[in-house]
Order: sequence, then C-alpha cells, then structure tokens
Amino acid sequence: MAVVEREQGARLGVATDRIELARDLMRRHVESGRSPSVAAVVLRHGEVVLEEAFGVQSPDGPALTVDHVWPIASAGKPLVAATVLALVERGLIGIMQPIIDHLPELAGGDDDEVLVHHLLTHSAGWESDLFSGRLIEVLESGELPPAPDGLDFLSHLFLWTAMNPKRVAAVGEVMAYGNMNYALLGEIVRRVTGGPLDAALRTYVFERLGMARTALIVTDDLRPHLIHRAAHLPFGADAPVAFEGDLWEASDSGEAGVHTSPRDLARFGQAILDGGTLDGHRFLAPSTVRAMGTDQIPGLAARFGSEKLMPVASWGYGFGVICEARWPYFGGGLVPSGSLSHPGAGGIDFWIDRQHGIVGVFFEVLTEMSPDLEPMSGMGNRFQDVITAAVVA
Repeated sequence: MAVVEREQGARLGVATDRIELARDLMRRHVESGRSPSVAAVVLRHGEVVLEEAFGVQSPDGPALTVDHVWPIASAGKPLVAATVLALVERGLIGIMQPIIDHLPELAGGDDDEVLVHHLLTHSAGWESDLFSGRLIEVLESGELPPAPDGLDFLSHLFLWTAMNPKRVAAVGEVMAYGNMNYALLGEIVRRVTGGPLDAALRTYVFERLGMARTALIVTDDLRPHLIHRAAHLPFGADAPVAFEGDLWEASDSGEAGVHTSPRDLARFGQAILDGGTLDGHRFLAPSTVRAMGTDQIPGLAARFGSEKLMPVASWGYGFGVICEARWPYFGGGLVPSGSLSHPGAGGIDFWIDRQHGIVGVFFEVLTEMSPDLEPMSGMGNRFQDVITAAVVA
C-alpha cells in the first residue's frame, strides 16, 4: 500500500482523508463481490498519491499487486497513436496523407479520401466493427483466407475485416468508434517499419519510458505476472472474445492487444502530462503531445455502441478529450473538461487531468457488462470523482 501521508498530502495539495476514501472504496468493492481484482495508481505533479491493489491475480491465486500485468483492450490505443505520431515526427507517415499511399488495397471509391487523420479520430465513415457482429460473421462464413507469413491469426482476422469496410457515412461526417481504424494504423506501422507493431511500440514508447512490464506480444518473462479472470466473467475463457490464452497473448493487433501494469501506464500518462518527456528523456515533441490532446474533429457527433449517438465527439489523436457531453459509466462527472481519457473494455480506466496535474489509472475485473460494453459492475467513474474531489490546492 502507498497512500500519501498528511504532510506529503499538504505539499501536493491533496486531502489525505479523501485519498483514504478512495482506497476504502476499492477495498469495499472487492469485499462486496462486485470485482475479484482492483488496482490503482494515482499521481499528482509526478508524485505518488495512491498505489493500491485488492483481490487476487487469478481465481484462487496470489494477492494482486500494482505490478501485475493486465490486458488493457482499447486503452492501448493512445500507445499505438503515440507510435504512429513518432513516425510522423520522422516524416515516415503523414497525418494528412491518404491511407491508400500505404494501403493500396483500399483504393477505389470514397475510401480514397480517408486520411491517417480519420483513422486516428475514428472518422473514416465506416461502421463500427465492435457492434456489427462482422468478426463473428467472417469466422462463421469461412471466407477468411489463411494468414500471411509473419502475421498471427487474430491480427489477420482484425486486419482482413478492416480491409473490407462497410461505409455508413461520408468521410469526416461522424465519429464511429471502432477497432478497424487502429487495425489499419497498426498495419501502416508494420509496412513503414518493416517489422511487427510490437517492435515499433517497444522502440518508440515502451523502452523510451521505462515501461518494463508492457508488451503487445506477451513475452515469457511477463506471462507469470498476467492477471486472469474466472472463465464465466466478461472476457474470461468462456466468453466469445477472451482476453486470455495463447492467441491473445501472441497477437500483434494494435486495436486492443496491449498488456501493461498500472505503474507502467501511469508512466505513459505522466509523460503525456509533461509534454512528451519523462525522467529527462523525450519520446514525443511538445507540439505532438498537444495534438494528441486537442479535439481534432470539432463539431462532429459520435456513435458508440449499437444505438448510442452523442452530440459531440471531442476526440484527439488517440485520446478522448472530455467535454460537456459525458458518456454514461465511462469517467467521472467531476473530472474537468479538457482532461484526456481512454477506457478499455473489461474494467480499464485511464485519465489525465491537465487542470489538476493528475494521472489516474484504475483497473478492475468486471463481473457485469452491457451489450454495449458498459461497465455495469464497475466503480471507475466513482473512483475518478473521489480522486478529483481530493484536490484541495
């Protein structure tokens, strides 16, 4: 356990009794049976405010710690975006470059107008593969060809589906959140670098930020530290999509495959908060980090889930930029507008409160989830509000 002492709390401008409330909220959440595993790391001005874990690494397993490694699903998209932007800084990819320059298979029709910008902001005008059932349709149809040499099965499945998109709106007309955008970004990185996306993520992000417990393709040294869900829980082994097993751990898919620890993800968040630098090492330029955290599609509405339409998308390059239009369940109501966030399915919350200098990471194993992937059993939004309310100076 690491909770700030009163003197340190005063120096950091946080009320230690409220930080203790956040810790107790986590403990009660596990004791109530709402989650078997909860971990959090909170920083203010780069210093630890809270490091805590409750529950177990796996059913009947050892106690959970903040160094255990989690599949963070879509919360890995900002890490992929940062890798793409590192290549943009080197002139190897253009944000305003048509994607067909890298992916000529998509040439023809309206897809010629899709830019890298549209992939980063989910505004290419394609249906969301998350909720259309297309992945299941592809698997059941038998139309999926064999994976090419060097590409694992899951990455091949996501990419093949992404290469055959279904248009539901004009390019740039609406934000339709979906994995296919980042599947294509991952393939662009592979073609530009000549290697796996995993290697590019390591080179441009993980190694530069000292994220030793982070990987896309899980290595043998990290495997003993992975958390595991009970098979019947969302994304457990019995689920249609399982964040478990050899296929998932070997996947090079950038849309949802990153594994990391709460401490490591907090390091990435602090580097973003500090303008691209951590521990004296720069991994992105300040202008690039500003672009990641700026609403790049002002005025666009957003479609998330089967029927949900939000009037304002407010999305940057890899991050959602919190605005007046709030998503139910995803994020706290006290977190100020202008903060950055990106949740991940299965119980992953990650936010950067630029106004208060807060980086927050909250991971839990969900026991209940809606068809639109809403964390019905989760407490991440309430945790964010307690942390925000702890800032007193």
